[in-house]
Formats: sequence, structure tokens, C-alpha cells
Amino acid sequence: MYVLEVLSGPLDGKTWRFDREIMIGRDDGAVDACIALDRYISRKHARLHEHQAGLVLTDLQSRNGTKLHGNAVTGDIDLALGVPFVVGRTVLRVTRA
Repeated sequence: MYVLEVLSGPLDGKTWRFDREIMIGRDDGAVDACIALDRYISRKHARLHEHQAGLVLTDLQSRNGTKLHGNAVTGDIDLALGVPFVVGRTVLRVTRA
């Protein structure tokens, strides 16, 4: 079980729990983690999913991109627990529940 947490942005402190996968975006009907207050987040912005022994972060061809360590995420990229990443103008991280 994992926890996706907003570190900075309009929903600072908000969390979502997930087991194997979570979709991030602005459309409450299309994603699990809805951040509708950040207008720089796309309807379906990014996906986190468990793969083998870790997590994989994927940008879903969002308009404003997803960043990890200040670099744009293209394709699938490994994401270590506790490392912040940015969708729109919102900073997030994943930890174990």
C-alpha cells in the first residue's frame, strides 16, 4: 500500500492511498487523484504504477508535462519512494502507507 501526498500546491497536505496504480489529473471521473484546482494539470496527466520491485512514473502526454529532478518525464521512469515530482504546478511524493 502506498500514499500519494501533495507537498506543495493548491491541495497541500492532501493524500490518496493506492495499492498498485493511481492516475493523476483534473477530471474526477477519469482519475483517482483529482487535483482540479491546479489549472496546469491535464484531465489525465500522469500515472504511477507498481512494476517489479518499485514504482514507475509515466506522463500521459500532458500539456504542461511532468518533472522529476527538474527534468521532463518522457516515457516510463523509475520513481524512488519519497522523491518529489511535479505535475502542473503541484509537487507530489509517494511513500509507503
